[in-house]
Amino acid sequence: MKYEAIHRYRSEFSVAKMCEVLNVRQSGYYQWRKGEVRRQVRAKRELGLIRTVEEVFYESKQTYGYRRLFEALAQKEVLISRYKVIKIMRQIGLYPILTSTFKPYPRQKSEGRFSDNQLAQQFHVNEPNKVWAGDITYIKSSRGWVYLSVVIDLFNREVVGYSISKSPNTELVKRALGNAMAGRAKQEGLIFHSDRGCQYSSSGFGQFLQQLQIQGSMSKAGCPYDNSCVESFFASTKKECIHRRSYDTMEEIEQEMFEYIKPVLQSKTAAFNLRIFESR
Repeated sequence: MKYEAIHRYRSEFSVAKMCEVLNVRQSGYYQWRKGEVRRQVRAKRELGLIRTVEEVFYESKQTYGYRRLFEALAQKEVLISRYKVIKIMRQIGLYPILTSTFKPYPRQKSEGRFSDNQLAQQFHVNEPNKVWAGDITYIKSSRGWVYLSVVIDLFNREVVGYSISKSPNTELVKRALGNAMAGRAKQEGLIFHSDRGCQYSSSGFGQFLQQLQIQGSMSKAGCPYDNSCVESFFASTKKECIHRRSYDTMEEIEQEMFEYIKPVLQSKTAAFNLRIFESR
């Protein structure tokens, strides 16, 4: 407190005289002053780091936890530890948006045409168009539920086809797979993996796979990990896109999904081309 008082009134009174009156050493004051300068520099650096962490967090649309935030900061060449990221997030109240997992699917009877699980959680595929995986998720609009079906190539996690409908029926998943087939050249022995939903276990979808000469594969009953690649894509889509806004019509959802999935397709295609180039 004495050093702070001396520093505050140093322009009005002699430092030496104030040190004498307050019974402190003049050398002690100057040593405190050097430390105070260092503390101010550290505080300024800390404030800049907090602002950088906050900016990157909001750039992710408040979806990043500390792990992804740490990776994003590393890409920006910001030197910071994971512990420090956690500390700053708690300090200024940065918490990623979490959502519930309610599934508003109507109850439908399954025809029980289940395929064997040929994937067995082997998600690393060395060639494109060898193993595709598909699933359905839901999107809420003010006029009711809308359903999104996707087909993902497990070689590079590219969305090769998708479809949107107001009905979660067999035609929805057939359209998604048909769009995938129209955009990619099929190779012999292509496997399509899905869960045991009534859409995929229907006789209509089974016949569709036979017509396309695609081999079917299904997850074990009650095991979501068997199709975790598609589940992971849906989780990211909901956090980064779907739950960021509200929708009034299916047309708005179609436009939003096109704008979201198209950059994903472009980035995955670029990664795919790089992978093919490096393998030559």
